[in-house]
Amino acid sequence: MELFINTHSEMDIVYIKELKEIIDFYGISVCSVHPFTSFAESYLFFSDYPRRTADGLRIYDRYFEICNILGAKILNFHGFKSEKSIDFEKYCHVYGTLFEKAKAAGVIFSQENVRKFVCGDMAYIKRFSDYMQDSVAFTFDIKQAYMSGYDPNEFSKIVMDKLVLVHLNDFDTENSCLLPGRGLFDIKTLFTGLSSFSYSGNYVIEVYSGVYNNEKEIAESVKYAESILKECLL
Repeated sequence: MELFINTHSEMDIVYIKELKEIIDFYGISVCSVHPFTSFAESYLFFSDYPRRTADGLRIYDRYFEICNILGAKILNFHGFKSEKSIDFEKYCHVYGTLFEKAKAAGVIFSQENVRKFVCGDMAYIKRFSDYMQDSVAFTFDIKQAYMSGYDPNEFSKIVMDKLVLVHLNDFDTENSCLLPGRGLFDIKTLFTGLSSFSYSGNYVIEVYSGVYNNEKEIAESVKYAESILKECLL
C-alpha cells in the first residue's frame, strides 16, 4: 500500500510507530509514502527565502525517517506548480538536493506526473529526465496523465526507464478518476509495455474516496488488475 500522511500531527514519531504496529499486525507492506505538504512544495523549496527552504528540508527529513520506520522505499514529490515560471536548472537543482538527501536516508525520492505541476507536462518531464540522468526516479499516475490531456500509455513511455511506482486508476468520458476496470483505459497495453521493459516496481490502486462505496469494490478492482497483469506476464 501507499500511505498518505494527511496532517502535521501524523508526522509524530510516536504516532508512526503505533501505526507501524497496526500495519505489521495485519501483514501490510507499505511501499511508498505521500506527503500532505505536496501542495506547498512550490512555496517550501522554490522561493528565494533560505530559512523557508531549510525548514522545508527538515520537514522532508522527517518524511524520510517515517519511510524508514514503515519500511517504505519511496516518497512521492509533486514539485513546482506550472501556473508560475521556474528556471529549469533551479528545478533540477532543488530536486537533485532532495533526491540525494533521500538516497542518504535509504529512500527513493520519486517525481510524480501531477497535472498543473511542471512535471505533469510530457515534454518537460522528458527534458528533466534527460538532464538528471541517473539522479531521478518517477511515479506514474494514469489519471494525472489523462487529466493533463495525454494518452497515459504514451506518457508512460517517457518515464518507464526510471519508473519505481505506478498509481493505477481508470477513467471514462465523464469521469477522470475511477477504479481500474470501471472505465475505458487500456490497462493491458500499459502492463504489456512495462513488462516488456522489465518494470519490477509496485502497482498501487490510487483513487479518490468518492469513486467507490465500499471495500468490496476495491477488492474486485484488485482482482481485475491482477488478472490482466498475469496475462501480460505469461
